[in-house]
Amino acid sequence: MKKVLIKLLLVLVLANLGSAKMQIVTSINVLSDWLKIIGEDKIEVTTLVTGLETPHTYSPRPSDALAIKKATAFIGIGLGLESWLQPLLKSSGNNNLPVFYLSESLKLIEEEEENDSLNHSHHTNPHVWLSLNNAKAMVIKLSEILSSLDADNANFYVKNSQNYLLMLQELETTYQPQFLNLKDKRLVSFPASYPYLFKEMGLEEVARGEENHGQEPSAKKMVSLATLIKKMQIKVIVAEKQFSSVLPSTLAKETKAELVYLSPLLLAKQSYIQLMESNYENLLKGLAR
Repeated sequence: MKKVLIKLLLVLVLANLGSAKMQIVTSINVLSDWLKIIGEDKIEVTTLVTGLETPHTYSPRPSDALAIKKATAFIGIGLGLESWLQPLLKSSGNNNLPVFYLSESLKLIEEEEENDSLNHSHHTNPHVWLSLNNAKAMVIKLSEILSSLDADNANFYVKNSQNYLLMLQELETTYQPQFLNLKDKRLVSFPASYPYLFKEMGLEEVARGEENHGQEPSAKKMVSLATLIKKMQIKVIVAEKQFSSVLPSTLAKETKAELVYLSPLLLAKQSYIQLMESNYENLLKGLAR
């Protein structure tokens, strides 16, 4: 009888080991949304940055170190967006955790920044997921990563990613013609989050409020922006909910331009497709004035 019980326990242990889900940790909730679509119930995903935070100023919590310690892999964007990751890996004790960055091999936008000495430097804008073409490439990469970690279910991950790619293509087919048909495609953006979205939809960002990411413009820059908006009769100023400054609304009141709120991250229970639909609809409404 004792031997039978031992055998049953061994069977249960092996069954649980075989059905254990991969523990994937991601930086932003857009990646979490994609992973849940591709991996479904075969993975568990923990997202570190919420939709109302910004990855640039994110400060890891003790619970995040615990999630990293238990993780099968970490998947992020790269390009400096997860500058806090290495200290987090060290504090978790999981220094050998596989880390994957999805920005590799994407078409990136290089931008110029001014520092305090008025010298110019260049950096790569990390908000790559706000381009549908980049999103497609990253979804394919995610299916490849999951397949490499769990080869037995590779076909499952590939099939789910292919189905989702069709949805992304439908989104692009629906909205791109609407932007192309706009008579005035010019706007001013306060945050630095949206050049990929603007470029893909044929919009012209004539000026930007943020001189460096997270750095509010000077009074001189605000006067310059207001003068430019009035002179060029710009109808739309883009702001975002994660950017708490009152300066965009001040600028909108001064220039009579419409303030359009976009978001780079999922809010509440949004999906990526719902996020992009909301961003597109808000832009179209403002630019159609």
